[in-house]
Amino acid sequence: MLDTVYVNDRFLPSGAAQLPVSDLSILRGYGVFDYFRFAGGKPRFLDDHLARLQDSIDALHLELKVTDRGLTDIVHELIERNGGGDGGIRIVVTGGLSADGYTPTAPTLLLLGYPHLSPPTERYAMGCHCMLHHYERQLPRVKSIDYLEGIRIQPLLQQRGAQYPLYVDRDGLVRESDRSNFLIVHDGSLVTPYEDILLGITRKHLLKLARQLNIPVEERAVSVAELLGADEAILCSTVKGALPITRVDGKEIGAGAAGATTRKLMQAWAEYR
Repeated sequence: MLDTVYVNDRFLPSGAAQLPVSDLSILRGYGVFDYFRFAGGKPRFLDDHLARLQDSIDALHLELKVTDRGLTDIVHELIERNGGGDGGIRIVVTGGLSADGYTPTAPTLLLLGYPHLSPPTERYAMGCHCMLHHYERQLPRVKSIDYLEGIRIQPLLQQRGAQYPLYVDRDGLVRESDRSNFLIVHDGSLVTPYEDILLGITRKHLLKLARQLNIPVEERAVSVAELLGADEAILCSTVKGALPITRVDGKEIGAGAAGATTRKLMQAWAEYR
């Protein structure tokens, strides 16, 4: 974590920041967040992230008094206080301090800065390995702080030799990963789920970029069988950008290396603004 954080109207040294034990984020895991990068001291896609954060806040019936303009000012000051450069910021809005341990109150607002840590460079060249895992998030459109399942299965991922899970629903459809959206390349088209997923900001802009590159885009359901038979597969997120998937449950995807469409997107993403 970076040196300075923001907690409820105050900029504080990270080591001095505290959260009361009655906060619903601690007692019940009730809260939402969003995470975005900043580069050269400037936040990326901030308006998109703030809009999604507000959607998540509304879904949990929280009432944050700080406006988007106010949050934008806090973000810029936090970046400046941490020396600018490159990094990431997590905005967290919790259910607040609750006397009965269950009823939300005035939300707690946290902004936390982090160094930017991308996946190892070799994963972009060699691709990552994924594991299919049956799981459906309660509120797929909400970026909640509940990552219980993704964290719980970390030992299972290690046992399977995988870096990331791919969540499969009861109908055998692949929805998303624990911290990423998911896409495949099928007959030259970039295909990604739309229903019952978190609508990622990187996903949004990667689809925009694909259209600019004249790559056909389809937003629709993707079955396990279609994934395993895909020409290419990709994870995408704020931290990862576009990351090739080359193996799922031990089976090679396509040629077992980053395909032509994936490489084209990765190269263009590096310059995309």
